Amino acid sequence: MRKLGLILITTAGILNASAPALTLDECLQLAAEKNPELRIANLQAQSAQQGVKASYQSILPYMTFSSSATHSAGGKNEFILGDTTLPTKKKSRSNFSNELKYRQNLYDGGKWWNTINYARGNLASAQVEVQGARQQIVANVTEKFYKVLKAQELLKVYEVSLKNSQEQLKKTEELLRIGQVAKKDLFKAQVQEGNSRLAVIRQTAEVDKSLSDLKVAIGVNPDFELGIREISYQKPAVPELKAAQTKALESNATLRKLSLDKDNSYLNYKIARGDLLPSVSSSFSYARGGSEFARTVSQFDKWWNTNLSLNISYPLFDGYYRKANIQQKMIAYRAYDDRILSQKMGIFNQIEILIRTINTYNEMISVNELNLVSAEEDLRLAQEMYRLSSATLLEVLDAQVNLTKAQGDLVATKYDAKIAEVQLALLMGTL
Repeated sequence: MRKLGLILITTAGILNASAPALTLDECLQLAAEKNPELRIANLQAQSAQQGVKASYQSILPYMTFSSSATHSAGGKNEFILGDTTLPTKKKSRSNFSNELKYRQNLYDGGKWWNTINYARGNLASAQVEVQGARQQIVANVTEKFYKVLKAQELLKVYEVSLKNSQEQLKKTEELLRIGQVAKKDLFKAQVQEGNSRLAVIRQTAEVDKSLSDLKVAIGVNPDFELGIREISYQKPAVPELKAAQTKALESNATLRKLSLDKDNSYLNYKIARGDLLPSVSSSFSYARGGSEFARTVSQFDKWWNTNLSLNISYPLFDGYYRKANIQQKMIAYRAYDDRILSQKMGIFNQIEILIRTINTYNEMISVNELNLVSAEEDLRLAQEMYRLSSATLLEVLDAQVNLTKAQGDLVATKYDAKIAEVQLALLMGTL
């Protein structure tokens, strides 16, 4: 039995000889550099980090400085007072001012610190989302990698089958030429060779498609020359069901994000409740000015004025907005319990299914290995008996078909098991 392991396909048109042959780890490293989804998630996390800084605006003082210069002028005019008309002179006036304002929020019903905590929660959620995006990319690239391996290994199986069919066709043609077989045997051999050739053509297209899918998962251009190689095949390890579910509760990115979003939803509710309490703020301003610019920068004991105020406000009626808003935020918060429960149930169910699937695949691998040994022996015996005229060509062709099927079943089962293993690891959050 041929050892399963990737050997770069040399069939013309499948892989360019100059294409780099990457292992799975190398494909994942390339995806970490090239995949746009990961870059987007990182940018969103950076944006959330800036949001934390911005959230402090409600507790830090607000200061402004303004400087202005105005000039107004008017021509001669008349002023009518009763029956008397009084002329006015031309007038011109300038005014210069500098002003410093300071405003401080003293109390807003707890909204300021809840807003800061909310921004921190958004950052934590964004960071978990980055981890989730990274795990999803790892899972996607790994799955596509194994699909390429599967397609390439199946192609090698079909190429060997085609070679055997072509050799059998030549033998049949020679036997027909010397009159040892009937012409119907030649037709059967030709049909078998044609079917094998079609299988190679179809599988070649499947290899091209799977390579294109892998390029998309990695994040490289379609014209990027890519080849892959497998160091060795490792049979999937199957965890205990309870241990897998416990690990998912701890590490599953979707569950972790939902939990953080639930905490943030409660903070959103508390921010809304802050509208029920009064707000207190203070402000102070210092201004200098006059008709001459020098007055704004000299004689500081003159030409100035200050203003200090303490403001307390409370909306008496707002059209029921506050009450409705608070209720909406509480409903949104309570909905997270059902969301998390539904997600847990779905993950636990998928984990159980995948564990059963992997166990089944592992058993199938053992059975298919025995089937392959048996099919190889059946073909050897059929060919020997046909050579001794003790078996028909149909029996030989059937044995060849059975061998090809046994080889294909083993390849498909092995890599389907690896794909299921990746899907299980993604649910558990262990990628």
